[in-house]
Amino acid sequence: MDSTRFPKYFNEGIENMPWAEVRGRIQEPRFLKQLQYVASCSLFYKRKFEAIGLVADDIRGLDDLEKLPFTEKHEIRQSQEEAPPLGLHAASSMDNVVRIYSSSGTTGRPTFIGVTRHDLEDVWLNIIPRTSYCAGMRPGDRLVFTSQVGPFVAGATLQGYERIGLTTIPLGPGQTERVILSCRLIGANIIMGTPSYAEFFIGWCEQKGIDPRSLGINKVVVAGEPGGSIPSVREKIERGYGCTCTEAMGIADIAPSLWSECPEAKEGMHLCAQEFVFVELIDPDSGKNIEWRDGAKGELVYTAIDRECVPLVRFRSRDHVQVWSSPCVCGRTSPRVRVIGRTDDMLIVRGVNVFPSAIKAVVSEFAARTTGYIEVQLKEPGPGVVPPVPVKVEYAAGAENLPSLKAELEEALRAKLIFRASVELVPEGTLPRSEYKGKLVRKLYER
Repeated sequence: MDSTRFPKYFNEGIENMPWAEVRGRIQEPRFLKQLQYVASCSLFYKRKFEAIGLVADDIRGLDDLEKLPFTEKHEIRQSQEEAPPLGLHAASSMDNVVRIYSSSGTTGRPTFIGVTRHDLEDVWLNIIPRTSYCAGMRPGDRLVFTSQVGPFVAGATLQGYERIGLTTIPLGPGQTERVILSCRLIGANIIMGTPSYAEFFIGWCEQKGIDPRSLGINKVVVAGEPGGSIPSVREKIERGYGCTCTEAMGIADIAPSLWSECPEAKEGMHLCAQEFVFVELIDPDSGKNIEWRDGAKGELVYTAIDRECVPLVRFRSRDHVQVWSSPCVCGRTSPRVRVIGRTDDMLIVRGVNVFPSAIKAVVSEFAARTTGYIEVQLKEPGPGVVPPVPVKVEYAAGAENLPSLKAELEEALRAKLIFRASVELVPEGTLPRSEYKGKLVRKLYER
């Protein structure tokens, strides 16, 4: 398909607008309007604001956002336990709710996410096509969707794909043979799934004697877990499929898709929800704002600026990222991010924060001698871990001088991540592969 016959941007006016203008002309007035709505319609936020003696009129603009309290995930759960099903933070009557999704509940009790017709059709179904288009998807593409749908907000992305003229083939995880058939019989040329699945698919095809490059897949878009930005992982995917690989990200409580990487640069994911969400970068320990500048690192905090049902204010994502604000070669002006890891996964080794995904990234640099598969072995509950941290690493078939490889890996982890590891090398194929999200940590203790 000749993608050059289509426009470069899904919404050129907003995607190329100078960022200062986006903030001043679009985001700030929407934020102030939304704040008045939240303060008057959400009992949850009425209570939060009253507790600190704040009224909405005290907030004059986005520069005052820090005066507002954070919203934590545990508060959302408590809110829904107190007033099921959607909680005290819901600001819209159930009569106006057209769908209810739920979070995965991987870090606790699942939470429910209600959307009104406006939330779905005017907000989400404007963001999702923009993220898809940014990733290089175009009318006529045929996309195999291998991630979970069911009760999760990811299901709404299918409608978003259809808005730009894609044919979607929703399969979910565990359907690799159907993925092959979709490529061969339907002509699917895009796979959307986790980076773990993208890697799994290559190995599965090799075992069956199938060359993934023969299937006509020219785009792989990965999301749902860190890993897509690891250079060696991306290289493995692009080489294995003969494709372009980009990364995308959403967060269930805000929108199923928010960020997307352009294939022109592949240097971080662009914010594609400019007029619907305001994003802050904070120090995860102090909670103080960090200036959005190239190379800065922190935690993402989201505020909905156009949401009816469950509008969240300063919602802490617990996603730790590196950010960029300089112009991108693709012409989009929005800030970009790369995920480093999640607070939920973080280990603390003698005061040093260590993310399992970062361990995988270091090991993956030894691609010629390792497969990239790792497993951190926890003998007792974290996040505090006493060094040396046990890490199983798969060595590649044909790798030589394993004692030297073990020493090199331990030194690389010490030098780059500032912690001491005890690497155990295991043969290729020893560690589990996943058709959905990979598990980088194994808990050896009794729960």
